Amino acid sequence: MEILKVSVVLSWIFAFYEAHEYTGDHSLIIFVTFAPGHSFLPDYSSYGMLDDLKVFHYDSNSGIFSSPLKHHDSLSSVWKDLEACTIFKTGFFKKFVSDANSTLGVNVPILQLIYGCQLDDDGNQRGLYHFSVGGEHSLTLDQERVSWTTYHPQSTGFKDILDGFKIWNRNNLMYIKQDCVPRLKKFYEHGKAVINRKDRPEVVITSRTGAELVLVCVVTGFYPKNISVEWEQDGKTIYENVLSTGLLPNNDLSYQVQKSLHSPNDGQHKYTCRVDHSSLPEPLRVDWDPSGPGLLPKHIGIIAVAVLCVAAMLIIISGLIYRRWRPRV
Repeated sequence: MEILKVSVVLSWIFAFYEAHEYTGDHSLIIFVTFAPGHSFLPDYSSYGMLDDLKVFHYDSNSGIFSSPLKHHDSLSSVWKDLEACTIFKTGFFKKFVSDANSTLGVNVPILQLIYGCQLDDDGNQRGLYHFSVGGEHSLTLDQERVSWTTYHPQSTGFKDILDGFKIWNRNNLMYIKQDCVPRLKKFYEHGKAVINRKDRPEVVITSRTGAELVLVCVVTGFYPKNISVEWEQDGKTIYENVLSTGLLPNNDLSYQVQKSLHSPNDGQHKYTCRVDHSSLPEPLRVDWDPSGPGLLPKHIGIIAVAVLCVAAMLIIISGLIYRRWRPRV
């Protein structure tokens, strides 16, 4: 069971980063998980992301599509379409599990789907459709050939099953090319006030002094998420001995990031945190004041946890890659 949980988490991490890289001017990405018979997951769950805004959530335990968007009722046609889509996908998932068991002798523990579209300012659109089996086997729908592709020889049997679902594949293609962008636009009309806003970042520098000087630039409350935070020493950008938490979400649909600088405490330099963000008319520079607040334990903890999480993820991914590609003897 623990292995399955790790597979689910890893699969969605990979999916998240792929969807994040894929996201252009505006995108609608939907994540689906089918996990019948598992105590810690609903049989069927899904959620949709308009850019970085969650626009709906559904799970089979409640049977309800929930949304944080205002005028939720005016999206009734969207909810009806999604309900029909859920029924259709559930039937497909069940057939896939049955076919995998009968033809490959494989008991599939979980299925996941990530699909959606991107629309740029010039009206160009792109589609995305990925399928995952057991959090390990990844396949992609080739939108030109209307067939499935995979880079893993172990996934060939699953590809053959998917290629045999002609009606399913045509429906997937129809959604990507015809239905996804209109749905994106409808969600956008209801969510544009949120995703088009510009919130200025708040910047605070905390410090810990001793033989080593540790400075932390805490930048929070900003939106959109694209931001540049750099440390300057005597007016010059420095990159060595700098650690970052990476982008972290706040609970108010804004973001935060913390960057720490470790330097000898010789008292000879001026340190500045420089922040570039679309909400600012020009870069914001905040100088470190040696008489300012000390370094709070939570800042050390957040940075340490973030670095450890990245390191742990790299170790897990490396182990999975080694296990998959190690020579067979």
